[in-house]
Order: sequence, then structure tokens, then C-alpha cells
Amino acid sequence: MMSPVEIWLRERTGLTGMTSAGLSSWQVNRLREVIEYAASRTRFYKGLDETVSLTRLPFTTPADIVSDPAAFLAIPPGDVARVTTLATSGTTGGRKRIFFSEEDLERIRVFFAVGMRTLVRSGQYTAILISDTTESSLGSLLKSALARLGVESEIPVIRDAAQAIDAARGADCLVGMPAELLYMSCLVPDLRPGSVLLTADYVPAAIIDRLRRTWNCRVYSHYGLTEVGFGFAVDCNSHEGHHYRAADFIVEIIDPLSGNPVDPGQSGEIVITSLSNEAMPLIRYRTGDRSRLIVAPCGCGGVAPRLGRIDGRLDKNGDPGDVWNVNIHRLDELLFADPDVRSFDAAWIRENEAIGLRLTFDASRSFDEKTLRERLPHDLPIRIRHADFDPFLERGKRTIRPDLSRPDRATTGSDSGCIPCSPQIERIEGGLRERSRRSGLPKSELLP
Repeated sequence: MMSPVEIWLRERTGLTGMTSAGLSSWQVNRLREVIEYAASRTRFYKGLDETVSLTRLPFTTPADIVSDPAAFLAIPPGDVARVTTLATSGTTGGRKRIFFSEEDLERIRVFFAVGMRTLVRSGQYTAILISDTTESSLGSLLKSALARLGVESEIPVIRDAAQAIDAARGADCLVGMPAELLYMSCLVPDLRPGSVLLTADYVPAAIIDRLRRTWNCRVYSHYGLTEVGFGFAVDCNSHEGHHYRAADFIVEIIDPLSGNPVDPGQSGEIVITSLSNEAMPLIRYRTGDRSRLIVAPCGCGGVAPRLGRIDGRLDKNGDPGDVWNVNIHRLDELLFADPDVRSFDAAWIRENEAIGLRLTFDASRSFDEKTLRERLPHDLPIRIRHADFDPFLERGKRTIRPDLSRPDRATTGSDSGCIPCSPQIERIEGGLRERSRRSGLPKSELLP
């Protein structure tokens, strides 16, 4: 069955006999209107020339939004229906404010309803294990969209895994964060949802595989970000990429250093231009996320371009992980592939003038430390502990936490020992200086 997103896209654009070339032409015509709208209504895009091709227009960055969010506002403040404030991933502590009109929120509801058609049908029940019941929150928008499909849903208050499990019992569909749902599947392998939507964080392939095997259910992944209205792209029954809102956004994949477009199929940074945002138009917005563009037809019959697997965030020099090419996404793929691992926590630690990685495992049996060390850089000091770790107790996007303020005194489990940190710090500083030179950004902007 063709992806409901592709069917919706054809209806929205009027391109019943859709081709990639026809969609691109439609987007270019719409882009001219968007640039004129943004140039005349926002301070940030004032003077932007709608006759210039997309790839010659300047980029918009998260730092631009942090600096002056009101400069992007294209409607009177009284017409703003929702403001979402979120922290950036940088060290400056800046916060982004994202504005939505009621029309923007309605487009989100429509897309959620379209995307969920693959997972549920009228008369079924969905447990939304993310967000909250705040008006126009992600969860509330999804609940409203499901109601349009005749699907009942709830957004339960969740403080630990036990509450999440209680909320999930009897549900036909579960919507939640990947690591949290994996942990649930380890505790209650006999749960039998018909479908699962993994969202709100990086989705490791290892978790998809384990959920399919344990719960014997259909598993789908969703990619979205607040700046474009939460809902953006979801895969279909063919699982050959994410069908995105091409009637509402243009997607580019660029080389993150040069800023030049890369060829289809090549990995790079996702750049998004809004075609429908009323309150806050964004033109060539650099997301910091990595993926590739798929232009070959999908197995479902869709011909519109799709986003490939989301490969995580761009590495930022200055983080200890850049020295060893270690980040939370690499660890998730490696460690969650082990069927004995229920969850784990990762932190950068300091001990005796050394920087290393502390991994705390919640596993059904002792983790295979030898295999772990073989697959990670041999000069990376690793301290391993075993303890219960309920991911619902510390909710949010997964990361390797910095815990460098004081020496690590944990002694449970094995310890790889220490190495002097001076060479490591020199490599970190050297990488930071080189990235700063190539990108033109100050070093502070490249820190995690």
C-alpha cells in the first residue's frame, strides 16, 4: 500500500501523476512566494531576493534564533497560538523560542493524522508515552489527530517504567522514545502492541530489530524537530526511508563544512526550508542532523524523495568523544545490539588527570566487556559498572553526560585504568582549532 504521506502529498500539490521533477517545480514556485512573504514580514529575512536560487540563499542557524527569535515572527504577536521554548545543544545556555499560529498547529494535526494511518485504524487504542497534556503540546496535537481517525488515545503521567507498562497494557499502538520502549520490552516481553512508533530521539536500528522480535509487532520510526512543527517524516510499510512533508518543506542535504549540496545518497547535514509556516518562516535552516536523500522510488509505490536513516547529530569538536569518534548514537547501536542489555547510562569522567568513559549497564547478565573493548578505540579508558537503570527516571534525549567536575570514585565492576589527559586535551583543542578555522565559527560555538 502506498504511504499515506505520499497520497496526501499528491492531494496537497495537485500532482496526481507525480514525478520528482514535477514536485521540484511545484516547490520552486511556492518558494518564491515564501521568500517574498518572509522578506516583507520578518526583520531577519528583510531584503531577501526571491529571484535568487535556493542554494545561493544564506543559511539560517539555531544561533540566529537564539539571538533574536522575534526577528523571525511574521504575524502580529496577538495571533501567536503557541510558543515553545527549548534549550540548544551548545554551552552558552541559549534557548530557542519557536512560534506557531493556529494554522501552523492545524497543519501539524493533519500530518499526524496522515502519518498514523499506517499504524492504527478506527476503533483502536493508542498509548502516547511521550509529552504531556498541555494544550498544543506534541502529545495533545497527536491525540487530537488520532481522534480524527476514530482512534482513542491517552497521555498518561509517567514517572517510572512501572507506570509506563501499566499505561501500555491493552494498547494497539505505542508511541514513545526508543530506549524507553526497549526497556519496557525487556521487563514485559509478553506485551503485544500491534504497532510501535519510535520518536523524539535518535532511533537505533538495534532497537527496531529487538522490538520486532520481542513484541512481534510492526515498528516504525519518525523524525521531527520543534523548529518545523514536531511532525516531519515517517517511514511506511516498506521501511525504505522516511516520507516527509514535501508540500510544506524543501529538504537539502549539504556538506556541513563547505555548505555545498551533496549528491543523492550521500550523507550530510539536513537543511530545511519551510513552505507553509505562517508564524515563523525558516529558510535554509541548518538542523545539525545527519541523513541522506533517497530519490529512487519506494517499495510502497511512492516516487517523492525521502529521507534515509537519521544518522544522529553532527559531531562537534571540543567534545571528548570527537577524539575517539565515540558518541551516544554509536554506543546505542553497539550496546543495544546485545540482547542482554536492558538499558545503560554513559558519562565522560575524570580521574587522576585522565578523561575516560563510564558505562553503567542494566543487563540480565554480565556484559561481554571483551567484545565492547574490541569495538571501541583501544586508547579510550573505560570504566564499567552494573546497576539498575530505569530510563524513565531521567527522561529526555540520550547523550553522553559530562561528569568531569571531580574525580570518579566508582569501583563497582571492572576498571580499565587511567592514561594522562594532557595528550587527549591537546587533541581536543587541536581539533577544535581546526574546525574553527574551516567553519569560520568561534571555538565556543563548536563546543557541545
